[in-house]
Amino acid sequence: MRPLLLWLATCLTLSASGQRIASYSPGATQTLLDLGCAEEIVMATRWCPLPKDHPAARDADVFLPDLERLLKAKPDLVILPRMANPLWAEKCAKAGLRTVVLHPEARDSVRKDILLLGEATGHADQAKHLASGLVAPTNKAPRTIIVVWDGVMAGPESYLAETLAAAGLKSALGQGTWIKFDWELLAAAKPDVVLWVQDSRTDGPIEASPGKANEMGKIPAIRDLSCLKNHHIYQVNSGSNWLPGSGLTKTIGGLTGVRSAIAE
Repeated sequence: MRPLLLWLATCLTLSASGQRIASYSPGATQTLLDLGCAEEIVMATRWCPLPKDHPAARDADVFLPDLERLLKAKPDLVILPRMANPLWAEKCAKAGLRTVVLHPEARDSVRKDILLLGEATGHADQAKHLASGLVAPTNKAPRTIIVVWDGVMAGPESYLAETLAAAGLKSALGQGTWIKFDWELLAAAKPDVVLWVQDSRTDGPIEASPGKANEMGKIPAIRDLSCLKNHHIYQVNSGSNWLPGSGLTKTIGGLTGVRSAIAE
């Protein structure tokens, strides 16, 4: 009996390490890279953070899914984002493809996704290590922040929530995941700091933004906010680290620096 169990365990390990993965989520692709699965990715989106010389096909498109194109890549694991059409996930499963759909957005959805992908790829221990970085304890009382990205603001239930908490920050908004940007709403929230995320193909450090501060200073509703007077206006390039995946662990250092800059 024992030799049989050892044989089964070996087969499962080989199956996990030798699988072919199609990722329809840039954030999930970053997590796969951090889990050590780069060589297993055979199909990804054109936005996925793969090296230029990576051999994976870049034609995965969750908004215009093509089963024939997917099957040509011969994957045995397909990863779909939370907004994927359930019918597409069902079609993948019916084609005999092991299909994983990421969790609905919530404050802990990224941590859950990392653990899910770890289990799916046979890297559960590494996934636990990555996920633990999103809930690092802090002994500082959280200060409030408004993260503005592409016309919306991150609320307390957005996927950024745990990352912000790990740095000693929390959304200044009362509820929601992403709320349409509004100057009056920002003024009412009275955040300790504002962070503007700029869409970019590459990541960059969090930096003070005199330009954004100057723009905000021209808005009557907010020019008296303490964050503006105290020069706590920042910006950062989004890259892949700000997507819902393990790349968020790489933002905590910069966010912690922002938290430290806020006067107690």
